[in-house]
Order: sequence, then C-alpha cells, then structure tokens
Amino acid sequence: MKLIVALLTVLCLTVVPASSQKRKKPPSRSRAAAQPSDSSKPRMLGSTVVIITKNGDRITGELLDLTAYSVRIKADNLESSIALDTVASLSFTGSAAPEERSERPNGPVRPEFARDADLPLGFFQTLALSLKPGVDYTEYGRQLTELRRATERFLSKYSSTDNPAESRVVSLLAGALIDYTWARAVWTLKFGRSSDGTISDNESPVVTDTLALYPDLRGPATAGPRLSAEKLIAGLWRKASEKTDLAKKVISSPR
Repeated sequence: MKLIVALLTVLCLTVVPASSQKRKKPPSRSRAAAQPSDSSKPRMLGSTVVIITKNGDRITGELLDLTAYSVRIKADNLESSIALDTVASLSFTGSAAPEERSERPNGPVRPEFARDADLPLGFFQTLALSLKPGVDYTEYGRQLTELRRATERFLSKYSSTDNPAESRVVSLLAGALIDYTWARAVWTLKFGRSSDGTISDNESPVVTDTLALYPDLRGPATAGPRLSAEKLIAGLWRKASEKTDLAKKVISSPR
C-alpha cells in the first residue's frame, strides 16, 4: 500500500488543488527580481477541459483535479469525477476540438519525453508478454520490481509537466503500475486462504479498492458467494494493458 500512496503523491504534484494554495504577501521590490517565474508550474488546473466519453457524451467544465484514476471537473456550478477508463479523449482551452471517440489528448508529447518513455514501456511490454504463456509468482514479482524502478524514475522526472498529453501518459503509466501491483497483492491472498483459489470481496483493502475502482471486474470474477482470485488478477492485468496501449497511442500522435 505504501507504493500506491507514493505513486499517487507523485501524480498529485502535477495538479495541486487550488484550495491548498494559500495567499502570501507579495515580496519586497528588493527580492522580487529573485523570485522564480510561475511559468514553470503546471497550468492545467482552472483551465477549461472538454471530455469525450467512450459512449459519445461531450462534457465541458473547469479542471479541478487529475489523477491516475479520474478527472474531476466543475460544470454548471456542480463538481463531478469521471473515471479515466470511461474517457475517450481530453482537450483543453486553446486546442482544436477532438473528433468524436478520438483517443488522443490535445497536443503532442516532446521528443525527449517519448524517448524517456521507451524504457518503462519496454518493461510493461515484457511483463505483459510473459503473462500469456503463464508466469509463476516469484518471476512475476521479479519483473514487477524491475518495472517499478523504471516507471518510478520516469514518473518522478515528468510529474510536474504542464503538457496535457504528457500528463495523461504519466497518469496512465502510474495507473498501470498500480494495477499490476494490486494483481500481485491479490495473488498473495490466494496462498493459504482457501483450497479453491477464491477470496471474499472484503478480504483486504486491495480487493475492496479494486472492486470500487473497477466494478465491472466483479461479474467475471464471481464464483458463488466469493470471487475467483485468478479471474480478478486477469482483470487487473487487462486494465493495465489497456492503459499502456492508450499511453502508446498518445505518445505516437503526430508531432
């Protein structure tokens, strides 16, 4: 769970809620020139965002927060959170409106960002391919450790980007890493808990959080009054793969 908190902390650096920013007295003239420009700080918060959902709905509002899981906006004086899994595209004020059902956020990523993303994406691909023929618990843990190291370095370097497309990639890769981490935690729960490989929906906070974030995984994983740990793990792997595939599409958008 410490890893999850750490990842979300990294993501929060990209979007600091306005309520947490306290007003400070303006610096004296003698020190004003020494103050750094605000141009280096993220500028997405407070901007107008246009969201196209996967079912074709178009939503416009003020961006309040963006995490690995959801985007929070204010529209018509009401705040709402939209799960990123249901979002087809995001665009911000000043950019061309996205086409219906487009999966490419506004703006290209920088060449440097794309090059740096190759390393963690390579580890994501290696892990995903190893899952197809089957992988044992120990080997999965080893590959996850390598993936985590590469991804956390990338997230740390680009956590404060103000490029909407880059921010989306950062969120997607952080979310995918959490999915794979939760999958290993669920895998651990199988050992010694039951003889049939099932777990309860309140077995641990990881299971509870997984079902809260991905309610669509409950149906396929249901095994009588309990859940199939194997199917829940497979569902988390699929969610991670969907995020990395979308991250690749964002990065490969025309420059």
